[in-house]
Amino acid sequence: MKKLLTTLLLIAALTPCASSQDEVTFRTEAAAHAATGTFAPYYMTANKYGTVANGCGGYLRAGAFIEMDTTKRFSYAAGIDLMGIYETTSPTRRWENGVFTTINNRPQIFRIQQLYADIKYRAVFLSVGMRENAHENIFTNHRLSSGNLIISGNSRPIPQVRAGFHRFVDIPFTNGWVQLKGELAYGKFLGDNYLKDHYNYYSSFITTNIYYHYKSLYFRSNPNQPFVFTFGIEDGVQFGGDMDTYRDGVLVSSTQSPITFKSFLQAFVPSAGDETAAPGDQLFVYGNHIGSINMAAEYTFENRSQIRAYTQWLYEDGSGLNKINGFDGLWGLAYHTHRRSAVSDVVVEYIGLDNQSGAIPWQPSDWPGTQITTATSGGDDYYNNFLFNGWQQEGFGIGSPMSPSIMYNTDGYMRFLNTRVRGYHAAIQGYLHNEWQYRVMASYRQAWGTPFIPARYDLCQFASLLECTYTPAKLAGWQFCASLAVDAGNLIGDNWGISISVVKSGSLFKFNKKSDKK
Repeated sequence: MKKLLTTLLLIAALTPCASSQDEVTFRTEAAAHAATGTFAPYYMTANKYGTVANGCGGYLRAGAFIEMDTTKRFSYAAGIDLMGIYETTSPTRRWENGVFTTINNRPQIFRIQQLYADIKYRAVFLSVGMRENAHENIFTNHRLSSGNLIISGNSRPIPQVRAGFHRFVDIPFTNGWVQLKGELAYGKFLGDNYLKDHYNYYSSFITTNIYYHYKSLYFRSNPNQPFVFTFGIEDGVQFGGDMDTYRDGVLVSSTQSPITFKSFLQAFVPSAGDETAAPGDQLFVYGNHIGSINMAAEYTFENRSQIRAYTQWLYEDGSGLNKINGFDGLWGLAYHTHRRSAVSDVVVEYIGLDNQSGAIPWQPSDWPGTQITTATSGGDDYYNNFLFNGWQQEGFGIGSPMSPSIMYNTDGYMRFLNTRVRGYHAAIQGYLHNEWQYRVMASYRQAWGTPFIPARYDLCQFASLLECTYTPAKLAGWQFCASLAVDAGNLIGDNWGISISVVKSGSLFKFNKKSDKK
């Protein structure tokens, strides 16, 4: 980690001498929230990059940035974003000296939320560090969607090295009718201390020292036509890891998965692990893969407004890739006007995570001597894995927040308790005035536990948000926001809360601009 930060600082210091950017901007924010529950209401935490968790608190945030100029052949970007956070505590049951005690955990007071350096040449980019980049997602609107199924922007950014195409490029010999965009990333999770602080040390397991891999590949038809079709695939991977298993508070086993160059190749090309990997990774595919097959169809009207239908088919293994898991995935419809009108954006989504290819997985090779020779796919248990503590970062789910993450587990159980979820989400955004913007979101979801640990009774949750943002023209760079959120149900509980924030942004300084050919 120290080497990564040193590299970032060097790149950030040197790049102004080599490119055409001429301005360093700043953004500061002061925010506070208060709620009636242990945790903040759903829409106050969802897709906020892990910045808000517990019921009451606030943060101060300050950052300096150099934005990338995508019109230039060579360009760069850099940024540092620091946060000071103070929130109320959340309880965790922990086994100590033969009895359960309650530990009150408070979020980390100071953090580096973003620290990155990016460069690009023509359409190719390289990015190093931690960056809030969910807004780059092709298929979902980060501000209005319930969340991308793989990388939603719900959790704190993961330190990583990313490379690929920052935009769609024409495939040769197609005359612009087929375009390509792809990305490849490797990194390391930050959440070891969170897991150690919140684990109950009584049963189940805790896995730390985990590595991260992500790749995506998209194809798009000619964007200059009224109708545009996009097809792609995303794949996120957890690999490596040191797993400790406890029973009645006693460490009963410890398994380490050494990281070698071969480990990175095995994460890239799904295959069984070698003799140094964990036993499960040797029998099945190395690492925990969670991915989606994505499709979108968009039509642009003569007045530039757009309507878009999209879907993400979630997969955890071969059953999901073969679409044995029914209608599981995200299905959405979005309308965008390109104008500051009373209703400028509308998003409606359905999310289904309840089929999971059936309840029972069965592989004869797992049971030597069995007379049942037929294989059965099932029990996908999205976002969970036998070796890792779920597809999460510091308690927040990396994928859709509609599946409650381990943050809500006050019993210290470090896995997702409800992966079988079915939900509905709607959002509207518009302008009451040129300076006044509003956003309204609402959702309803049901949950039934996991394929292996069903809930004892049906769980449901309603959540809503009303938000108003004031950007005064006479106060350049200032923005004021207030919101009210209400939750009702027995999945994450009844709760309501309010939040306010003040943002000031602008230019820090400018430096000499050098010429660059386009």
